[in-house]
Amino acid sequence: MPPETPLTTTERDPAPAGARVEWLTARDGTQIRVARFAGDDTSRGTVVVLNGRTEFIEKYFEAIGDLLSRGYAVATLDWRGQGRSDRPLENPHKGHVAHFDLYVADLQQAFLSFVEPNCPAPYRVICHSMGGNIGLRYLHAHPETFESAVFSAPMWGIGSRARPAAWMRAVAKATDWFGLHARYLPGGRNYHEDDRVFEDNVLTQDRDRFERFVAQTDAEPALRLGSPTLGWALEAFRSMDVIHAPGFVEAIETPIVVCSAGRDTLVSGEAHELVAKRLPRGRLVEVADAKHEILMELDRHRNRFWDAFDEL
Repeated sequence: MPPETPLTTTERDPAPAGARVEWLTARDGTQIRVARFAGDDTSRGTVVVLNGRTEFIEKYFEAIGDLLSRGYAVATLDWRGQGRSDRPLENPHKGHVAHFDLYVADLQQAFLSFVEPNCPAPYRVICHSMGGNIGLRYLHAHPETFESAVFSAPMWGIGSRARPAAWMRAVAKATDWFGLHARYLPGGRNYHEDDRVFEDNVLTQDRDRFERFVAQTDAEPALRLGSPTLGWALEAFRSMDVIHAPGFVEAIETPIVVCSAGRDTLVSGEAHELVAKRLPRGRLVEVADAKHEILMELDRHRNRFWDAFDEL
């Protein structure tokens, strides 16, 4: 059953203006939380925000406010398996999905049944990390949906490599052979106290923003998520292979800006460069000193992203 409180707010993070929350039922029965926000002025249309692995709607309250102040309505969702959407395994900390195609299908359903009937056109999209993997595949499958797209540290490669390393592929094959899909990746774990520590984190250099996110998960522990499973990793590799296949990127005509964080250790800057070069209407913006979560970074890094968004 959907939770009684649709959005979690804290003193530091009230919900942006005009919040409306619903739950959609996917074809397999999974409940997906979706939300839209509309200020007094929505004359510029709607921006759909696609967040990354472990993330949730509330984490983007500040970015949503930035978009509302620009005259956009905003729509977003919690991916299946995280946020307040249904989680597929008995242990809710495990980040798991049966297939990345399910993410793409959930996004299509959310757009057709929630965004399009309720939010003004034209439509643009902002995609972060895992949301950037799903978003690029959506642009390929449904080129008519979005006028333009801005990507923040998209997950087109893991770590420093544009393509998964040989040992990663060996682990993925073993996952298939031995049916280990629901097990954590080696070294994986439930949400942990270390996830609350700002020092040496790989996400952001902004302490205040980092601590705001911790406060959100303190206020609602159901928002917490641990490490990915072997099955999630296998499907992520397969989805990245789709993106890097010959001709896939070249078929996407949407105007796109790719913002790549110079100090990112989670996703591949090399992949950003390779994909951006292949995009017919793509441009790469290097945010040189930023860590992975550009929109949650220090103001000077966030401003680079918003400048790129506004220019597009």
